[in-house]
Amino acid sequence: MAHKKGASSSRNGRDSKAQRLGVKRYGGQLVNAGEIIVRQRGTHFHPGDGVGRGGDDTLFALIGGKVTFGRLRGRRAVSITPGESAEPPA
Repeated sequence: MAHKKGASSSRNGRDSKAQRLGVKRYGGQLVNAGEIIVRQRGTHFHPGDGVGRGGDDTLFALIGGKVTFGRLRGRRAVSITPGESAEPPA
């Protein structure tokens, strides 16, 4: 017997998971160092002060403080204003 399915069946009927992109921490929120701020494809937002950019253009906090969205050299940028971090006192 041939290993062929019926005329209308599809061998390609699987779907990939969504990528869960977007802003994860909004302006005014407190973050700790290492927390992801924006997951994105391409540089929709650029890194500002206290923010790093990963290989997949993810923006993350380098220092603890308050997230601020603004403009840097005419581009939309995300910065961290240093101060108290989001970690509760132990």
